[in-house]
Amino acid sequence: MKQNDEWYTPKEIIKSLGQFDLDPASSEDAFKLNQSAKRFYSIKDNGLAQQWEGRVWLNPPYSNPLIQQFLTKMAEHNNGIALVFAKIEAKWFHDIVLKHATAIKFLYNRIRFFKTDGTQGMQPRNGSMLVAYNKENAEILMNNTIKGKFLFL
Repeated sequence: MKQNDEWYTPKEIIKSLGQFDLDPASSEDAFKLNQSAKRFYSIKDNGLAQQWEGRVWLNPPYSNPLIQQFLTKMAEHNNGIALVFAKIEAKWFHDIVLKHATAIKFLYNRIRFFKTDGTQGMQPRNGSMLVAYNKENAEILMNNTIKGKFLFL
């Protein structure tokens, strides 16, 4: 049985990173819960097919090939911060993140994402990382108070 890709980021993580212009992988419910950006694209809008403008917050679907497609578009856009599992063995990590990102922050604590019904999920098996694209977003990530290890790439 396929697992649902719809998980919502805790609001305090997004707010700690400043104001974003666009969330291209969101939903109306997620947007109401965490106000991730000024605008969002839902699955109906197909954020991959849309024009991305301004500073982007990206918590992409974690299934393949969607995670690779969203991270590739983020690398091309080169302005924002993405939240993904810290899967350093993944092909997308080597081929997309390491080749195009400006900085990474490996988070110390595992994130308990929210389910579509608004309840918080259990602790995930994997840790997470925040990935910054461009110098300004790397500096924001470097100065962020979320506990973790920051690295310039």
